[in-house]
Amino acid sequence: MVSMFKYVPNNNNISIDVEKMLLAIWKEFIFGGHLFALGATCVVAMCSLLFGLPIGLDLLLVTYLIFYPIYLYDYTQGATDDVLTNSARANYLSGNKKAYFVIAGSVAVLTMLFIHFSNSITMLLGFAVLVLGLLYSCYFKKLTKKIIAFKNFFVSAVWALLVLFFFFYYSVPITAAALIMAGFVFTRMVAIQILFDVRDVDGDRKNGLLTIPVVMGNHKEFGLLKCLNIASIALLSFAVYFHILPLISLSFVPVMFYAFSYIRKVKSSMNNYACYLLAAVEPIVWFSVVFFGSNLGKLTVLVSIML
Repeated sequence: MVSMFKYVPNNNNISIDVEKMLLAIWKEFIFGGHLFALGATCVVAMCSLLFGLPIGLDLLLVTYLIFYPIYLYDYTQGATDDVLTNSARANYLSGNKKAYFVIAGSVAVLTMLFIHFSNSITMLLGFAVLVLGLLYSCYFKKLTKKIIAFKNFFVSAVWALLVLFFFFYYSVPITAAALIMAGFVFTRMVAIQILFDVRDVDGDRKNGLLTIPVVMGNHKEFGLLKCLNIASIALLSFAVYFHILPLISLSFVPVMFYAFSYIRKVKSSMNNYACYLLAAVEPIVWFSVVFFGSNLGKLTVLVSIML
């Protein structure tokens, strides 16, 4: 008689399969460009909270579909160079050909979304961001061989455009507050990009790229990162003081301490990839602190009314 226990699944095998599945999802999320695509959607969601403007799922999807192919293509194109500084990502993306299918699919879906939900000017701006992002790895990045930190400023400018894109998408006039918030995003992203260059310094030096860590040397860039950190928060503080930005903008103050924390971790362990992830998720932290701050304000008003 065949034992009935022969057909009982092995719990250890199930656990191993689940672990492998979760690891595969994690690698795809981190190495496949989804992390920064999610961060980009958090930027537009953050703008919605800051400026009290409604936001739809269509804009969140549009933002995701612009930034996901950009980062997937960049990571895929740079897989060879990443062997020195980020071997895990290089191995994961080696031989990956899905980037072109993702780009084609994103363009098709984006076109339908723009036609249905927005206008032609916004569609042109959205595709301009997508094209500029895709050209980064094969063209604009190389300009850093001639212009110091060009790639840092270029990437940061694309992220800063997200704030203006939010206003264009809903045909809302660009205000001084919007420009200041774009300046904040630009400054923070410059700092984050410089930090990533710390990890890639050996590869960038080999390729002749004039990044801040390569040019300054001896880890002097960490002092600059601290200055940029303080400057970004000071910008928002002055804007709040002069009543340009709403009081909720001060919710970003904890971000300064968060940034100081991961800068210190990277400086003490520059080869630990996990430390750089703390910087990569910062755009998600922006949305989180504003979301918490906005709801805390509502809770405070409710408590004051009750008292």
